[in-house]
Amino acid sequence: MTSINRLTALVLVLLLAACSGAPTTDTAKPKRQADASIPADLSPREQVNLWLERAAATDEIPQKQDYQLKAAELLLRELQLPLAEELLATIDASVLPAELRVQYASLYARILRNQGKFQEALSILNEPKLQDMVLLSDLPRQLQVSQLRASLYAMEGMHLAAAQERIYIDALLTEEQQAVNREGIWHSLSYVPTRELLESHQNASNRDFLGWVELASIAKDNQGDIDTQVRQLNAWLRRWPNHPAAGALPGGLANLSDMAAEKPQQIALILPFSGQLAPLGKAIRDGFMATYYQTRSRGNPTPNIKAYDCADGDQIHLLYQQAVQDGAQLVIGPLRKEVVDALRTQVQHFDVPVLALNRVADDQGANNFYQFALAPEDEAIQVARIAASEGFQRAMILTPDSEWGLNVAQAFSAEWQAQGGRVIAQAAFNAKANNYSQIIKDAMQLDRSEKRAQKLTWLIGNNIEFQPRRRSDLDFIFLVARPQEAYAIKPLLAFHYAGDIPVYATSHIYNGIPSPSRDRDIDGVKFVDSPWSLNNETAEKKAILKELPHSRHYQRMYALGVDAYRLYPRLQQMAQLDSSKVYGATGSLQLNNAGQVERQLLLAVFEDGLAKNIPLTDSTLDKDIHDQTPKPLQGKQPYADRQTPGTAGRTMADGPESPDYQPQFSQPLRRN
Repeated sequence: MTSINRLTALVLVLLLAACSGAPTTDTAKPKRQADASIPADLSPREQVNLWLERAAATDEIPQKQDYQLKAAELLLRELQLPLAEELLATIDASVLPAELRVQYASLYARILRNQGKFQEALSILNEPKLQDMVLLSDLPRQLQVSQLRASLYAMEGMHLAAAQERIYIDALLTEEQQAVNREGIWHSLSYVPTRELLESHQNASNRDFLGWVELASIAKDNQGDIDTQVRQLNAWLRRWPNHPAAGALPGGLANLSDMAAEKPQQIALILPFSGQLAPLGKAIRDGFMATYYQTRSRGNPTPNIKAYDCADGDQIHLLYQQAVQDGAQLVIGPLRKEVVDALRTQVQHFDVPVLALNRVADDQGANNFYQFALAPEDEAIQVARIAASEGFQRAMILTPDSEWGLNVAQAFSAEWQAQGGRVIAQAAFNAKANNYSQIIKDAMQLDRSEKRAQKLTWLIGNNIEFQPRRRSDLDFIFLVARPQEAYAIKPLLAFHYAGDIPVYATSHIYNGIPSPSRDRDIDGVKFVDSPWSLNNETAEKKAILKELPHSRHYQRMYALGVDAYRLYPRLQQMAQLDSSKVYGATGSLQLNNAGQVERQLLLAVFEDGLAKNIPLTDSTLDKDIHDQTPKPLQGKQPYADRQTPGTAGRTMADGPESPDYQPQFSQPLRRN
């Protein structure tokens, strides 16, 4: 044992002992011990102490390293990252035997993961020599390494790779573990675009993987045509009767046939077809009917549609009753928030379900009353979560000086602070006053820098060379702006020395129609938006752009109508199944307990004036991984020949996350 290692180990022992109120093993007379297990009745702190004492008491290098790694494992499990990192730094990884080298790499990768260094952690785990060592390790260690790799892929937005990791070890797990693992597979596949699924299917050879990809494609395709989905699902079940997903279909697919059989046969559209909101109501209707005709063109049954004009919302309850009397089995609408509120309060019992196309504030939900809104507040919340996942902590909010701008700012601020972030500054601009420059200058505190320069000039009596400095306490800017406003604001940020600050925006910054010559002014801005806006290849959008010459102004309303059609046969089942999801034109859609449709949008960035998708990261399945790894089914062995399609030489994949470990320290370890 080197003097440095001995010193570090002893310092850690003394440090841990000083922090602990419990008695520890006497270290005054170190002696060599056999590698015995630690008594189960010891606290985690005492276990760490004992492993380090054993490391200090032996001169056998492999034994010493084994003890140190066991101590580091416990420290990491107990969230004592600095101490675990310090202990790993005392170990020379280059001389570790294969099994301990794998353990060391796993621990180091977990530390990097907790530091947000996901790519570095993946580089360690995917190093070819280490992968060969992993294959020589026992199965629990292989599973642990693979778990970690899957979670890192998900946090990097590499969702197909994360799913592949889980698919390949599924057969090695117990039934209980398989249930968790398959949920993870499906969760990751839900992030993968349909086109990417189809491309990976063409290049893959592993049968389990092929079956999963086909099933995910069925779930995401033909969202507006449930009968076609049912036929595709039945064909899949005939093709894959023994597939791991066949026994318990994920994501509500088991209820797909029931949804198709019980879907409403007559629908009432209660929308404004006259008055100020008529263009919006007609756009929603046209989007709805575009999907209707797409379904009909395939020879599948479609519901009877009857439209009702509710330009004047005073009699909305009478329109609802009239629609029910006319035989409606589902009512879609109204649109205006005040009219939705009136319908909600004027009707006591909704015998026929309603899908309102707006949301009532602070509504707790009512039976058979569903609310589907393109709320900018929801976008602000998602931006806050994305920024938090990027590791940002300090935000500036820049919004229009209006009621809706203030509401969006409040929604972002509340979620941002809930994520642990701080709002450093907030400013509101007025497009009519064209006060962008002064607002940005004030927000960046350039006046303070100028005043300091003026004071210095006065003190020394000479002019000095001066370049203003903006404030330095910002990580990013949350911007709510329409395209024309953003075209003015983004260049002004650069002019006022803030061009290097990342900017995140809502969908208002993009109208859904590519315009590279203008949108180059907002290059680098990241924003959330709907699949409809970011994909011009869907059949419904192509038809609308071709047939309706003025459709460019109301793209999001068309998407709302498309998704109203996609939702209509599934609402009742979505209310009963938390896992049921619709992959819509306006986002990935789920119902919450209040009957509100929640949307997850896509993330994009402007590059060369074009909006390009960015994979969303996912930490939903990220849990601490430790030595309580899943136990394989009896008789099963790891199979190294299973490789991720297109990545020859990779090791076997990962299993489900280990159960969450609850720290048992009464107080955290501290450097005192």
